[in-house]
Amino acid sequence: MTERGTLILSIALALLGWLALGSFTYHNAPDVLNRLIALAILWPTLLVTLLLPAYFGNLRLGNDEQVVLSAARQSALAALFLVLCLWLRMIHVLNWANAGLMLGLFMLTEVLLSARGN
Repeated sequence: MTERGTLILSIALALLGWLALGSFTYHNAPDVLNRLIALAILWPTLLVTLLLPAYFGNLRLGNDEQVVLSAARQSALAALFLVLCLWLRMIHVLNWANAGLMLGLFMLTEVLLSARGN
């Protein structure tokens, strides 16, 4: 699939994911199982939503080799970070120290993965 096709597909999937998440949260009560299902819907939705900004950020920085793959990796890590923060907030254990440590770990993971790829 071309880069353009991938970006168009990500936009369509992002719209579909946000509609599905909105419909699910509107029609279901917020019990424990429904919150976990909403988190499971949220991760791929955030992944395809963040793919486009990550792609253009990588293009702007001049990373010409495998731009879509590195953008997908970065958006997956960012989506996982946001979903983990939301889950920790749901169980009332998110604070600035936890968020800072997780952000540092995700940034270190991205640095190590990008250095390994070159």
